[in-house]
Amino acid sequence: MKQLPIIIGGVHRSGTSLVRRVLNAHTNIYCGPEVKFLKEWYGDYVSVNDPIKRARFIESARSLLPDKELFAILGAALINIHKAAAQLAGKSRWADKNPENVLYLDNLKSLLGDEWLFVHVTRNPLDTLASIAEANFKYAIPSDLDDRIGFYKKYSEAGLRYSEKYPEKCYRVVYEKLVTSPEKEIGKLMRWLGEIPEITQTNFSFFEHQEGLEDPKIRKTKMIHTQSINRWQGVFTRREAKFILEKTGVLWNRLDSNNDYPLEKKLAVFGLPKFIKRKRS
Repeated sequence: MKQLPIIIGGVHRSGTSLVRRVLNAHTNIYCGPEVKFLKEWYGDYVSVNDPIKRARFIESARSLLPDKELFAILGAALINIHKAAAQLAGKSRWADKNPENVLYLDNLKSLLGDEWLFVHVTRNPLDTLASIAEANFKYAIPSDLDDRIGFYKKYSEAGLRYSEKYPEKCYRVVYEKLVTSPEKEIGKLMRWLGEIPEITQTNFSFFEHQEGLEDPKIRKTKMIHTQSINRWQGVFTRREAKFILEKTGVLWNRLDSNNDYPLEKKLAVFGLPKFIKRKRS
């Protein structure tokens, strides 16, 4: 398989930083810290009260060129930056990890054509939202639970739409499967990418990663572990958990299409009906 660039995206706190470090630990793949081009281009922040917005680079550059031309130039520069960084690291292949990539896949397609692959990282809504609740992402993620559920659905549905439209170009990583069976799941991912899995990937903490923008919690992670599974139980009340499940259950059934991590069992605890009836295989 041709060594195509790799784009990683998914909801914040769903495991995108873990996947970035797993890939970056491979001798052939450079996956550096986040570069916020698309987020800056669209002003994708919760707080938009920026008193000097007009003085920022992208906004001021918009006074010189139409958006279409400017996006093509800056997008090409982003790709060249990734290529140069990979070359500097002695690697032949690059990857870009940003949670919000999942929202801008059509824009990335306009820059890369068909010569790239998408890795969609997913995690069950209860644990994702519990992890978000413990983080301080006030500029990127809304504070209200209902809005956060909408945030989870927006990101997840964007990834689903693209993967259903271009299934041959997309691979879904389910966080729960990755952390419970890391060697198996990393092996499957790498073979899909056309690479040979390496032991350094399961022991990524022993690999020196670049300094830069990423989820700060991953820097303290020594190894792939299952400690964050079911973390929602210490974060949400019974009522909050029921509310989240009612709003996201059907969506999770689509993300976890093989029913490897069924939330129906959690519904039974709360005495709620099942989301949908699954088809018999």
